[in-house]
Amino acid sequence: MFGYIRPCKPELKVREFETFQAVYCGLCKELSHVYGPFASLTLSYDFTFIATISLGLSEQECGFKRCACAANPFRKKPCLLPCGDLTYCASAAMLMIYYKLRDDIQDSGPLKGLGYRMLLPFAAHARKKAARLFPEADAVMAEFIRRQGQVEREGCSSLDQAADPTANALALLCQRLSDRPAQQTVLHRFGYLLGRYVYFADALDDLEEDARKGGYNPFLARFGALPMEEIRSHARQVLNLTVGELPPAYELLELKRYKPILDNIIYLGLHNELNAITAKGKGTLHEQSL
Repeated sequence: MFGYIRPCKPELKVREFETFQAVYCGLCKELSHVYGPFASLTLSYDFTFIATISLGLSEQECGFKRCACAANPFRKKPCLLPCGDLTYCASAAMLMIYYKLRDDIQDSGPLKGLGYRMLLPFAAHARKKAARLFPEADAVMAEFIRRQGQVEREGCSSLDQAADPTANALALLCQRLSDRPAQQTVLHRFGYLLGRYVYFADALDDLEEDARKGGYNPFLARFGALPMEEIRSHARQVLNLTVGELPPAYELLELKRYKPILDNIIYLGLHNELNAITAKGKGTLHEQSL
C-alpha cells in the first residue's frame, strides 16, 4: 500500500508508541522470516495498522520480546512475537506487491519496465507461498489490480468508480480479520472506507506529478478543467468526507486491546497525514522511520 495510515506520534504515550513500533518491527521480521530478507523492504504503516486492528480483535494476546534489528544490530528493541495476525498481513502485503509489479510492467515502457521485470521473479516466488497460505486473499488482490488497471486505462472520471477496486480489496481483506459474522460486516464497511481514503490520499499526493507527466489521476479526470488549487480543494473535501465516515464504523469494532493507539490513528493520524499532503504536496511523511 502507500503509507498514509499512521499515528500522530506527539499525541501517543511512550508505551503506546513503543507498542505500535513493536508491531511494526514484528511485521518486518515476519516478512523477512516467511518471504526472505528482501520482503522486509515492502513494509508499510498501512499493513502495520491492519495488523494492529487484527491483534486488537483477537481473543489471544501475542507476547513481545526485545530483538536486534538488521538496520540497527547493536540496539535491541521491543518486537511482537510471530503470530497468525502478522503472517496474514505479511502475506497480503506480498500479494499486493506481486500484482502491482505485473500491472506496472504492463503499463510501463521497455526501459522502465526492465526494472520491474528484474524484481518480478522474487515477487512471484513470494506470491506462490502467500497464495498457498491464503488463496482467498490472492484472488482478492488479483481482481483488485485487474479492475484498478482497467479503470485507469479507461480514464474513468467517476471518483466512486475509480476508488472502488482499492476500497473493495481493503474491505475483503479486513473482513477476514474476524470469524464473527457481525464483526465481519463492520470490518467490511470499515475496510471499504479505509481503501477509499488510501486511494484518494495517494491521488492527491500525486496530483502535480500526474498533471506534469500526463498520468491518470481521478481528480484530474473529474476536475481537470479547473485551476490546480481548485482541484486540490475538491480533493481535500472528498478526503475529509471519507475520513469523517470512518469513526462510526470503527466504534462498532469490539477491540480487546490497543484502542488508544488505534484511536490516535483514526481521530488524529489520518487528519495529520492529510494536512501534511495538503501542505507539502509530494513531501509527505509516509514511510519515514518512526
